[in-house]
Amino acid sequence: MRAVVLHGAKDVKVEEVPEPRLPPGWVRLRIEEVGICGTDKAFYKGTYKPLKIPLIPGHEVSGIVDDVGRGVPKDIIGLRVTSEINISCGKCWFCKHGLRTHCPFREVLGISRDGGMAKYMITPYENIHVINDLSPEEGAFVEPLAAVIEMIYMQPPEPDSMVAILGAGTIGLLSLQVLRLLMPKSIVVITRPNSPKASIARELGANEVLDTNTVFEYVREATPEGQGFDYVVEATGSPEGLDLAVRITRPRGVIAAKSTHGAKVSFDYTLSVVKELKIISSRCGPFKPAIRLIRNGLINVRKLLTLKYPLEKAVEAFERSFRRDVIKIHLTP
Repeated sequence: MRAVVLHGAKDVKVEEVPEPRLPPGWVRLRIEEVGICGTDKAFYKGTYKPLKIPLIPGHEVSGIVDDVGRGVPKDIIGLRVTSEINISCGKCWFCKHGLRTHCPFREVLGISRDGGMAKYMITPYENIHVINDLSPEEGAFVEPLAAVIEMIYMQPPEPDSMVAILGAGTIGLLSLQVLRLLMPKSIVVITRPNSPKASIARELGANEVLDTNTVFEYVREATPEGQGFDYVVEATGSPEGLDLAVRITRPRGVIAAKSTHGAKVSFDYTLSVVKELKIISSRCGPFKPAIRLIRNGLINVRKLLTLKYPLEKAVEAFERSFRRDVIKIHLTP
């Protein structure tokens, strides 16, 4: 089968590889669409080292079940599904205490085992969610939306909060839409200067769109005593993002950290201590509420899809994904 294979930094090729063998309890998906996410881009840049090389990346997937292993009901063949990405042992302390995504023995699709940038991908039956009523492109947004919901589950903003979102990529704009449902006092999206994504942030409901230069004046003039926002989402995908978040968050405010760029970070630790900030990191999240939000039309994911590329043009797609006007690119095997 044809697959995108990552061999190292800036070393991605589309190759012929063996089809994956299907163990008992697993299913095989014929991939329809797969997203290039921030983690994939960090692998490509070389700032984040995957746990397996060579690797077929990709964990934001939708596909059709076309074969099943022993013990899996055959009536799911032909259904459109998406897959959770963590494959856990089910036996350790973390698994038994509801923390399967932190199982120390887990494998992760597209990170430590082959993922969805291929004609076929295999995944445990227990990881799939049927999404027949969603389109393939909507299905491939379930995983990143679930990650945003996890952020809210771990630390929601207080009622009537002033919220800031650093970054207008996929996670930033999904966060904007989810946080709007909580009816905060205001949501400000902060981008780099002259960002082509600013208009989309406004269209999706941001009260203000500022840049990294104008935000400080806004903080001084529009936040209580000029001290900062109550709740700041750091979704820049940049090592500089956390330091900016610390500077614009009010004392005893919350920073929700979402970037996985893989690089070391330097930030004003003393200022964060003096401000008594709460920095909450979050990762993978629950698929069921993410699917419901898309199904019920509460989250517009189509607005975030910039381009689709055929799998054979994956190298071009990766290069294009770094352009400032791109929010999300999907590959179609």
